[in-house]
Amino acid sequence: MPTLSISASEDGLSTPEKIDASRENLPPDTTFTVIEGASHSSFGDYGAQPGDGVPTLRDDEARQQISAAMLEFLDSLP
Repeated sequence: MPTLSISASEDGLSTPEKIDASRENLPPDTTFTVIEGASHSSFGDYGAQPGDGVPTLRDDEARQQISAAMLEFLDSLP
């Protein structure tokens, strides 16, 4: 099954290290996309989360990149 993993470079909760460690639990052909400058809270509209990193990307820019990554992945499906 085609799988997409979108993560954030500044995520303090689902850290890049945790994402990398989870690779073995996903199909080998999983598409991994990192949104540079985004944090955990960039994926929702719920404000800062304790332990999260500090985003260097505005929320609207992060969400635009997240949406673009999802659309690109969906467009690649047969």
